[in-house]
Amino acid sequence: MEARVSDLGLATLMEPNKTHVSTLVAGTSGYLAPEYFETGKVTVKVDVYSFGVVLLELLTGMKPTDEEFFEEGTKLVTWVKAIVEDKREEYVLDSSLKCSPTEEINKVFRIAFMCLEPEPSKRPTMDEIVKMLERAKSERVV
Repeated sequence: MEARVSDLGLATLMEPNKTHVSTLVAGTSGYLAPEYFETGKVTVKVDVYSFGVVLLELLTGMKPTDEEFFEEGTKLVTWVKAIVEDKREEYVLDSSLKCSPTEEINKVFRIAFMCLEPEPSKRPTMDEIVKMLERAKSERVV
């Protein structure tokens, strides 16, 4: 349960009015937003998408680069979304989280899916994400 992120936050290292355009993809493909592959531009919304993948990794205990996803021709994001949409979260939830409050887990899934919104402009900001996570934590029933 220790996330290791090397590319997250890349957009904050850029000068405010500049974006990086590259002909080669930098980063781990399972974490990169779809629009990065199309444009090569690093934006804060690309970072938000990557954070959503990290949340899924923490919730499922699976890495987006796990071999089974390549064998099945899918991705962690696609796989989890399909199962959660069918309201079968228990099938993807990491066994170490099984005793965690269901409502709290569901809130984190919802936050992750907001981060993974296909349309970048619909993704929340990192400030909004932090507030949602803090709110979810403070609403925890003790």
